[in-house]
Amino acid sequence: MEFKPSACECEFDTKRRMEKIILPGTVLNVSRICIGCWQFNAGKFDETWPAQTVETSKAIVDKALELGVNFFDTAEVCGSHTAENVLGKCLGNRRRDVVVSTTFGSYRDGKQVAYTAEDIDKALTASLRALQTDYIDLYQIHWMGNVKNLAETVEELKRQQSRGRIRAYGVSNFGPTDIADLYDVGGTVCTNQIPYNLLWRAIEYEIIPECLKRNIGILAYSPLQQGLLSGRFSKPEDVPEGRRRTRHFSKDSTTLSKHGQAGAEAETFKTLEGMRDICRDDNVSMAAASLSWILGKQGVSAAIVGARTPEQVEENCKLVKLSSDTVMKLDECTEDLKGVINSNPDMWAPVSRYH
Repeated sequence: MEFKPSACECEFDTKRRMEKIILPGTVLNVSRICIGCWQFNAGKFDETWPAQTVETSKAIVDKALELGVNFFDTAEVCGSHTAENVLGKCLGNRRRDVVVSTTFGSYRDGKQVAYTAEDIDKALTASLRALQTDYIDLYQIHWMGNVKNLAETVEELKRQQSRGRIRAYGVSNFGPTDIADLYDVGGTVCTNQIPYNLLWRAIEYEIIPECLKRNIGILAYSPLQQGLLSGRFSKPEDVPEGRRRTRHFSKDSTTLSKHGQAGAEAETFKTLEGMRDICRDDNVSMAAASLSWILGKQGVSAAIVGARTPEQVEENCKLVKLSSDTVMKLDECTEDLKGVINSNPDMWAPVSRYH
């Protein structure tokens, strides 16, 4: 597999063979597999993930560190700092051995809350307290809708950086116009955290080219499409209801759906069947092929993968060298679904919140 991480420097953890990369414009040296901590819910389930104990979360963190993973991603919005709190407990005195990213941004009555500079300062203070640390490595704007005034936001992030409370700042869920607007007011970000996987290639139309132009690293979240690319599901009804909210599924598939569209169930599961054949012929798991495919794409710095057990962490770290022929087959297999999904990168909404 050929890695092309957009002018970012790569190296290997020679002891544990986990590849690491320098995030663009920073000194942050991160593993290319990042542990997503949405499911670090301290035993309180949500509409997407079942309850997970702190003990299980710690076992996941321990296994990740054992395998050379040093990158962990969380967010204020995950249980209102709950996931941050759990991650802080799990890391304990190992905090300075890892790179932690988190985001600011919350919702009220189902709508994104626009933060002032004062709100950002309060949110950051709460995140630092929850994570039991005095700095955050990568602090991100969750959505453009979480920004009251973009120039004020950039100024505040730079102020927090000068104070040493954050080492670098990035964005999440930003489209090309959002990115251009941020640069117009003097911002410079190292990363854009965005959904990207073999079943969800919408960012290839406009967002990846914009990030490449500005040397912004892609942090790909949902790289296994909430388990669809694990190979465990053969038909829509096999998928847990909370994970049937995306535009892959019919609006009638779950009462939790908000996109109001017919979905792409037939195309999605036809694509999955084709991928199974490719992976079986190449004797590689779908998860390994899916993660390795993403990390071979130009501009992608890391893949953010959740885990329910330590064993899943281990499986998700089994990256493989895909041949150019296999990459071509996976591209071709998923091309039709890419056309159906189109250029709207928003998994859950009919009209893109990315601009």
